[in-house]
Formats: sequence, structure tokens, C-alpha cells
Amino acid sequence: MIKKTISAVSLSLLIFTSSTLNIFADSNYKKELIEGKTREISMKLNKSAFKKADEAILINEKSLVDGISATPLAYAKDAPIITTEWKKIDKKTIDYIKDLGVKKITIIGGLKAVSKTSEKKLTDMGIEVERISGTNRFETATEIASELNKINNVSEIYLINSRAGLENALSIYDKAAKQNTPILWFNDGDFKDTKFFIRKYKIKKVYVVGDSEKFVYEVENSKAKIKADIEVVKDINKFDTNIDTIKELHKGDIKKLYTASVEYGNRSNALEYISLGGVAAKQNIPILITSDSFTHPQEKFIEKSNVEEIIQVGSEVSKYSIFNTLMSKNFISAMILIVLLVIIVVRAFKYQS
Repeated sequence: MIKKTISAVSLSLLIFTSSTLNIFADSNYKKELIEGKTREISMKLNKSAFKKADEAILINEKSLVDGISATPLAYAKDAPIITTEWKKIDKKTIDYIKDLGVKKITIIGGLKAVSKTSEKKLTDMGIEVERISGTNRFETATEIASELNKINNVSEIYLINSRAGLENALSIYDKAAKQNTPILWFNDGDFKDTKFFIRKYKIKKVYVVGDSEKFVYEVENSKAKIKADIEVVKDINKFDTNIDTIKELHKGDIKKLYTASVEYGNRSNALEYISLGGVAAKQNIPILITSDSFTHPQEKFIEKSNVEEIIQVGSEVSKYSIFNTLMSKNFISAMILIVLLVIIVVRAFKYQS
């Protein structure tokens, strides 16, 4: 049994290593890097898409989940998602709001997200202020979905496993915006608010994002109660990216492409992408989810799509090469995990001997 396990681990190592040793697909395209702090990146993105706006969405710069949930609403309102710190809105943000000519701002989150002081600052400027919030991010997402339904009746939703990697949410939030589809979150087996929303608005289809066994079971087991068609969208990973989603939305050549670099399976915040989904949807520019370097399939996709410019948001993404793959965080993490598994198996073998 131990020998079979060692063989399996060794085979996995061989397959994983060999899968990275592809021929480098050289692509010619211009590169632009948008970097800085969260608010700086948010403002640079917004300025590229919005010259004027009657409405805006205001979100705490650390509330990525709220930003993802609010993306379809922002798109429906043709409003930029502007980030701010909790206590006050800085002068640059105030000046930008003035330059846009904003007449109404929707704050996402409670007073712990955006303070009453900030709200008063806006009302003193003569701006109408509305606040959407719940007791937690799950309820807030449901409230956002209800507001979206007031603008355009919704018939489908995305339900994302809150334990899934961020790459899953980031791969669909611009798509959800263009489809007028709310993004809701699965709360560890208790999604009564979501079920209530589905029944109340007679939702016809639920896209279940994240393929953990418990998550899928809980949702499918509720099918009779929610009376909606359920489609499971499997997790994406480094070797199964969001390329298919991009092809579905964008036919023919793609002139520009955004990149969002995340650690696959990592639930840590990627705050620089709070505003990206709404901007990308408005500009009709796809978002390619990457690690710190492109994979071979991604390079081939870029080449075949005749991409002329890649806008890298937050951090630079290296071209595919054997060296870059071997030095990537994901590869190193995988190698460390495999080495640890081999050590554990070998020690267990020695112990039994």
C-alpha cells in the first residue's frame, strides 16, 4: 500500500512538472501596468472608462466581496465603483466625484464600512445618498440583488461558494454584470436569505460556482424548495482558466485584455480588483485570470485572439517560460506540498518496517 502511494505521488510530480514544459508561445502585444494602492488603482481604472457619471457606488477599499456583489448593480446604473477608507473620503476622491458630476451615490455596507462622517460629507456637497447593507456580506449581497431587480427584472443568479478561491468570483463578475445577474454567496450550509430571494423573485436558474461536494449537495438538495434550474460551474484553476468564459462573451479578435493576477485557491484579498469588473464590462474588455506568469494555454489564446494590448492590473504578469513557471508561487507551493507528502509517506513506510 505504501509503495503504491509513493508511486502515485511520484507520478503526480512527473505529470505536474511535465505539464509546464511546453514550447513558449511568443506573442507580440503592448503592455500597460496599472499599479499602486487600492484607491489609486480603482481611480485609474475608473478614469479610463468614466468621463461623466450621474451615479456612483462607494465601497470600503477593503471590502472586495461587497465590490464583487455590487458589480452588476454598478453596471446597470452605469456607475463607477469608487473605493474609500472607512473614516473619511480623501480629497482626491472628492475631487474625482466632483469632476464626474455625480448626483447620487449608493454606499455599500454599514457604518463600519463607510462612516457617517463620510456620508455627511457627501450630503453637504448636495449629493443624494443611499445606503445598501445587511448584517453581514451575505445579506448585503441579497440586498444589492433586490436593488438590481428594481432596475431590471432578474431571472438568474450566480451563487458562489464563499470558501472557493477568489479566481472563481473574479472570472464571472464582469459577465454577471453584462447579463444583469446578481452575485450571491453561500454561507456554510445556511443560505436561507438566498432561498428566500430565489422564491420571492421567481428565479429560474441558479449557476452554482464552486464544486465542493458539500456545497453542491446542499444546493441541489434544496432544488425542490427553490424551484429553480441548477447548473454547476466547476472551480477554475491554473490549468483550467476562464478562457472559455471569455470566448463565450467575446467573439472574434480581442484587441485588449485585462489581467487579474491571483494565487489560485487562495482566499486572501485581491483588493486591487474591486472596480475592475464594472470597468471591464463597460469597456467590453475581457479579464484573464492569471497567476504571476501566463500558462502555455493562455499564451496560445492571446496569440490566436490577436490581442494587441494587455493591461495588467495590480502586478505584472510574466510571459510563459519554463523558468517563470518553475519560479512561480503556485509551482513552488505545489512542490513544497508534494515534498511534504513524500516525506510523510516515507516516514510512515519506515515506521511500518
